[in-house]
Amino acid sequence: MKNLSKSEVENKLNLLSENWVVKDNMLFAKFKFTTFDDAFDFMKLVSEKCKDLNHHPKWTNVYNQIDVELFTHDIGGLSYVDFELAAFMDLSFLPYSQ
Repeated sequence: MKNLSKSEVENKLNLLSENWVVKDNMLFAKFKFTTFDDAFDFMKLVSEKCKDLNHHPKWTNVYNQIDVELFTHDIGGLSYVDFELAAFMDLSFLPYSQ
């Protein structure tokens, strides 16, 4: 696994929802749900993908909001797997954003 270049990060970021921003070489997003149960169901679904990827976010949940931080610690930067997980989160959030 390797660090993505600045242009690769910009290209990958353009493929994600507007929830995502890059700050201090990390990916950040906020997802807001109608209820706590919806937020928790989202976290359970995403946790399965995290296991598959062996890549785990730093995330917090306060009632109906989930704040996410993605970063590949092994390489000290952003990798393709960060963006793969971010894209999965976007896709998983779609039913809740309608």
